[in-house]
Amino acid sequence: MTLTDDDKRWFNEQLDARFKHFEEVMVERMRDMQTEILRGFHTHSDGLTIRLRKIEADQSNLDASLSRRVELVEQRLLEIETKLDHTKGTQ
Repeated sequence: MTLTDDDKRWFNEQLDARFKHFEEVMVERMRDMQTEILRGFHTHSDGLTIRLRKIEADQSNLDASLSRRVELVEQRLLEIETKLDHTKGTQ
């Protein structure tokens, strides 16, 4: 039994339709997987964002503390220099 041209055309149309359907299903599944991956990253990034904000706040507090300590040292140094300059002038 040989296939007629009409049979071949019908067979090709059926194959094309099945491949098109398969492609549509696969594209939809790939998009779903991509969405799930992005959701996973988003969930993970929320925790990291909170950690980074805490580190930034800690760093900011440390910077403020260190700045104040340096300011106090500078004031004390100025007082010492002023006293030394004053005692030099009286000699």
